[in-house]
Amino acid sequence: RLKFRKRKFMSNTPFFKTDCPSCGAPVEAHSATAVTLVCGYCNSMLVRQDDSIVDSGRDSALLEDFSPLQIGTTGTYVTRPFTLVGRLQVQYDDGVWNEWYALFDDGQTGWLSESGDLYSMTRLVESPEVVPEFHDVVPGGCNFNFQNKNFVPSDKREISLRKAAAQGELPFKLTEDTTSKVIDWRCSGLFLTIDYGDDPPEIYYGSMVGLNELKLQNTRTDDQIRETAGRLKGSHHSENCPNCGSSVHWLSGVTDFLICPSCGSQLEVGKEKARLITANAMRVSQSKLFTLPIGTQGRLNDNDYFVMGAVRYSELDPDATYEYMFEGKRRILTPVGWWVEYLLYNPQKGFLWLVESSDGEWSQSETQNNWPRLNSARKPQGCDELYSYGGKVEVAAGAFYWHIRSGDLAYYTDYQVGSNSKLCAELTEHELAWSKSTRTTYGKVAGAFGLQAEAPRYTAKMNADGVDNQLRFVMIAILVVVNLPALLTDGNSASFTVIFIGTWLLWTMGKEDEDED
Repeated sequence: RLKFRKRKFMSNTPFFKTDCPSCGAPVEAHSATAVTLVCGYCNSMLVRQDDSIVDSGRDSALLEDFSPLQIGTTGTYVTRPFTLVGRLQVQYDDGVWNEWYALFDDGQTGWLSESGDLYSMTRLVESPEVVPEFHDVVPGGCNFNFQNKNFVPSDKREISLRKAAAQGELPFKLTEDTTSKVIDWRCSGLFLTIDYGDDPPEIYYGSMVGLNELKLQNTRTDDQIRETAGRLKGSHHSENCPNCGSSVHWLSGVTDFLICPSCGSQLEVGKEKARLITANAMRVSQSKLFTLPIGTQGRLNDNDYFVMGAVRYSELDPDATYEYMFEGKRRILTPVGWWVEYLLYNPQKGFLWLVESSDGEWSQSETQNNWPRLNSARKPQGCDELYSYGGKVEVAAGAFYWHIRSGDLAYYTDYQVGSNSKLCAELTEHELAWSKSTRTTYGKVAGAFGLQAEAPRYTAKMNADGVDNQLRFVMIAILVVVNLPALLTDGNSASFTVIFIGTWLLWTMGKEDEDED
């Protein structure tokens, strides 16, 4: 995604060998044009100068994650064998992604991008004379015609490399003040990135890929992932929340952002310790919010999954949400419903979502690597539009591969696919993403994760609050005082009847509701 020049490699054998000036360990470069090298022993970031290397004085310790990829992983992309020789890990406000520097056997290079549960392979191509201006593009907006194909903008970011880390070798010098403006574009399974760091902008073109399509070899095993990133259960890390003292559990390497399930505080993980970023006063019990507790392990679709995180969303009016997000109108966003999304993880299968609606329906959802074919109105061809709605994050707990915040807004549109599935377009200020959900049953979820057999019922009593006894006495006294003069003056029986009936009504007011409670 960042500014990378087209390079040619001499061979797959080490082109350059020397010792790390910081720790003395051997350092190798496989590229004749490698600029940055990272020592695999002390994580020092080294810069090549002529036939030697110097220590840049910058540490390049990576956030260990659950990626199955590593330096030395080999694979095949469209019949072309490649080897991963470098890694750039970029941290930004909304999360972390990896860029793997790929050396092809024919001497060309490319980039395998790993962002959460999405992968793409691209290489630098010749740019057309005219490309869209960065400030004119919005996710989901105007198309960009490239090689006779219409691409829709899917992601727009301004990124700083201040927190970036590296591994292996890279074809450029990584400095802390490096910034970049990038826009990603999608057309079905095709992927394109425009980098505005140079004039003219550079274009990286390729396609979305699934790891199973790449015929990967020398990937990390489940045991290797657990050894460096924390075990899925039993030995994952735990600390007390610095705000409320409750126990907080996380899987190191998935993300550096956590949400305390007890008080909702945003926490940052550093050196396997949880540090407080912000705290709020939600103080809601996780057990009352989420049917699936964080940390639960179960077997779904013949695979073992771990419940990493859960998010409860408010459902909002679609028009008010769209005007608030994209037209700058400060509308009042009143919740009209809710739903919960549970993030599941399996080391080999990756991420999966379980979605629970307020009416008790469940579905499995996956982010779409390949987008649906869109018509001129940027809607999926052959699919009936169902409805649009807004969504706002109410409460989140657990760990996520992006930075989730209370109050985050998104605009959704659902489309029917067959009788049992839906496509959903999720639009935010920076991103457009597609997911596909398929209905499932609570019974299947309960069997997979060992929940109670009967589905939870969500009801809300709409009765008025009961009347306090003290208030009853006051109201009766007022009634008596108002009618007593008439009763004493002429012995009016009607006044006595009014006092009697009124007293009975005031005393029994709300009693039926209280007895039901």
